[in-house]
Amino acid sequence: MSDRPEPTALERYQEYYAIRDVVALTVTPLASDFQLPDENDFIAEIPEVFRLANDIRNVDLNAVAALRGLGALAEPLMALLNQQNTKLNLLLGYVLSREDTPDARHQSYEYGGGGVRYLDNNSALQLGQHVKLKIFLREIAAAIYAYADVAAIDSTANGDTLITLAFTRIRDDDREILVRASLQAQTKLLKKRAEERDR
Repeated sequence: MSDRPEPTALERYQEYYAIRDVVALTVTPLASDFQLPDENDFIAEIPEVFRLANDIRNVDLNAVAALRGLGALAEPLMALLNQQNTKLNLLLGYVLSREDTPDARHQSYEYGGGGVRYLDNNSALQLGQHVKLKIFLREIAAAIYAYADVAAIDSTANGDTLITLAFTRIRDDDREILVRASLQAQTKLLKKRAEERDR
């Protein structure tokens, strides 16, 4: 048995790479006596459309990987697959947007596999408080349903309040989607900076 203490919420957040980027969130504060659901109950309460969207995304990724092995023949097939995905993503994006809660809507300041950070100057959240969290990755028509703890409440240099949420319940597949999305956002940022230097 290990003598190592359990990591704090902030340490859990910092275990994963995070990128400063904007994605849509809804953050629903939970009562102080709220009990986190166990893993099975948590999976059962995830809205079906969230699971469907993310499962479709995983199927797409596997299909693209399989097509790469076909060489030149893969190009027209991948173009067709991308066209179908674009249509499906538009439809899924609309359906997922119906799961948004306007009065709990925020935008991320930073996100990654450990959680999210966002600015909220009107928050009544307390350190350690549980929240229900929905993350909408509209660019890839994916959505994450999770629970998190308030890991930190900090002030920025210009006086804004920066809230850090560390996941306490999240599907492994959903965490992987967030990690991939953050790495893709990093790649885009690096390309943009390279293009700006070249100009």
